[in-house]
Amino acid sequence: MRNLFPDRWCRRARAAGERGVAMIEFSIASGIMVLILLGVFAYGEILANYIELKYAVGELSRQVAVGKDAADRQTRFNAARVRIIDNSGFDQACVDFPSPSFTSGTVVVTGTYDFNADGCRTMPTFFLPTPDTLSARNEFTVP
Repeated sequence: MRNLFPDRWCRRARAAGERGVAMIEFSIASGIMVLILLGVFAYGEILANYIELKYAVGELSRQVAVGKDAADRQTRFNAARVRIIDNSGFDQACVDFPSPSFTSGTVVVTGTYDFNADGCRTMPTFFLPTPDTLSARNEFTVP
């Protein structure tokens, strides 16, 4: 089998004092790459939670919109809130869907996700500027 690194290359590298340079460069580059990878995972978790929160608020808005009057809308909202929290990946301590506000035909449905509650954040943030809460809001008019 042919030697990929002839002796003259090894002698030249030793003479120039370049032994171990590749290992030091790899250790520096790999540390930076791991930090970037963890940042991608942390922001991916935030994005996934935001998408799920927007979907939940949209579903709650749909349930409120099909109600006949304010009492029926509130009943539908409460039933949908329980169903969404039970069937989604949300933990009860992490998410909050306050009752919608009914003012002069305009309905506002909001939802918030709190990353500071215990068990709500799975990825470490290190020194990354990440939000403490996410919020989603739908506003629409009903007759």
